[in-house]
Amino acid sequence: MRRWEEIRPEIEARGVRVITVCTDTPEQIRKGRQKHGLHAVILSDPKLAVTDRFGLRNRGRHSGIPGGAPALPVPTSILADAEGVVRWIDQSENYQRRSDPDHVLGALREYLG
Repeated sequence: MRRWEEIRPEIEARGVRVITVCTDTPEQIRKGRQKHGLHAVILSDPKLAVTDRFGLRNRGRHSGIPGGAPALPVPTSILADAEGVVRWIDQSENYQRRSDPDHVLGALREYLG
């Protein structure tokens, strides 16, 4: 998320909002926002309701968190236009890796002008 903060001005200049979904509790999110200076909208989804709605539950061997969320989401970046039409999706097979911000910027420029 810190790398995303570096490109946030260009993202926002295009009228795009970054919204993240994670299994952290609201308290964990607050602490992370303060510690790392994050400005994106971060939604708490510990029961994976949103994750499952989009079919993004990680079914791999690293999917559960002992004492926490029953699984983890597949790291996914989605670009949708103003009408909500998905124009681009990037997913990682490794639960610890996220889309590179420069890769997302390239897609943003290509698909959303």
